[in-house]
Amino acid sequence: MKLKTAFMGLLILTGALYGAAKGYIHYHVSSELDKIIPLASPFAEIRYQGISSSYEGSITVENISIYPSESNDEITIGSARIAGDGLPFLYQLMAGNFQNAPPEKFRLSVSGLSIPLDGDLAAGYINMLEEAKQVSGVKDPDGCGVMTGLSLDLLGALGFYSITMDAALDVDLDSAAGRAETQLEFDLQGVGYSQTSLLLSHLPQPGIAMAEVEQPRLSEMSVVYQIDPDFVVKARQYCATSRSLTVDAFIASMLDMDEKQLVQQLGFIPGPGLIAAIKHFIKDPREVSFSIHPAEAIDLATLSFYKPEELPEILNLKLAVNGEPVTDLSFSLPVQTAKPGARASGLASQLSNAKTAFSSDAGAAKKLKRPIPAREYVPTPIDQLHNYMDRGVRIYIDQENAMRKGVLVSITKDQITIKQRLSGGDMTVQVPLRQISRAEVYRRP
Repeated sequence: MKLKTAFMGLLILTGALYGAAKGYIHYHVSSELDKIIPLASPFAEIRYQGISSSYEGSITVENISIYPSESNDEITIGSARIAGDGLPFLYQLMAGNFQNAPPEKFRLSVSGLSIPLDGDLAAGYINMLEEAKQVSGVKDPDGCGVMTGLSLDLLGALGFYSITMDAALDVDLDSAAGRAETQLEFDLQGVGYSQTSLLLSHLPQPGIAMAEVEQPRLSEMSVVYQIDPDFVVKARQYCATSRSLTVDAFIASMLDMDEKQLVQQLGFIPGPGLIAAIKHFIKDPREVSFSIHPAEAIDLATLSFYKPEELPEILNLKLAVNGEPVTDLSFSLPVQTAKPGARASGLASQLSNAKTAFSSDAGAAKKLKRPIPAREYVPTPIDQLHNYMDRGVRIYIDQENAMRKGVLVSITKDQITIKQRLSGGDMTVQVPLRQISRAEVYRRP
């Protein structure tokens, strides 16, 4: 009887400690948010509906609405999450230990960020893009050019009322070695996916004045951009119709562009290798990737000291279209004709009245890493699911011969919780781990 009483007391104490810890985290985060939100009031009104935390080391703020000042926009965020290595990360975060030095490893993620296309922010982006085109000389009136950026007019014509995306930043910092690996992902729903990876070195040690240390250097960089196949089909149909052409005729017109047309759309004159790559992309627009891997880590601020034709070799630049390396990266700049009385400045003054060819050593070109594969539901061990928080999952329940599909929001030693989006709103479902026969995560293999 005494043993049973002691056991029950232990259970009650454990539950009380668990609840107290969760309550402390919720209170602390809520208090900090309530301090920060008023500071943003001159720029935007911010609201949120809930806060949740996990002993795996994460804090999530849910259903965020942002109303920028002097704007009619409403920016919504399904959830914003920061995650690190377990409870030590949470308690250090609560204690403010990261104010002077960032955590060694963490992940910031935003799910369901939605920006309306008919508001002031979108209009500002359009104006900025148009100004950039004017400065660069790029001409793309209908948004149907070759790699001239994302056209909001095109998105609107295709039925997009808002831009909705998921984004994530992973940071792995080695303070002692002064190195950091970062990976930034954007998944623009219905449009495309991009991934940028950086390896930085010569980072300053915490507490050392910046004037006493070297500037950070770039050791490696890689960028991958993949286009949604359905978006390609819709965009081609729209562009063909807007130019009174069939889809095949529109593609043919893009392939037949002469040098003048390419300069108008790209701002430079591509060499034979880049022309072949552009045509490859026009025929099959799936993926573009490039990487930079200099022989020695480089301070990007020093690149202005080099001649332009030296940069491809110094940066060890590699480019690929649909996974196929482009070995000839030669291109030239059009002759700049200055208007009477006009003064060129900066880089434009260096390039004025010049036609300089840049090229990389085709013989030294190496095959790029295979591009990341398309996302799919990948079978994943149940004990590895904690690595895929805020990802889409499919959970199979053996006894019910059923499948639960949603976003993984938390895991305990006994159960997992997934969030399902229904027509009337979101619903959370708890599934005991003992009932799960297998699991799949929506990711890249």
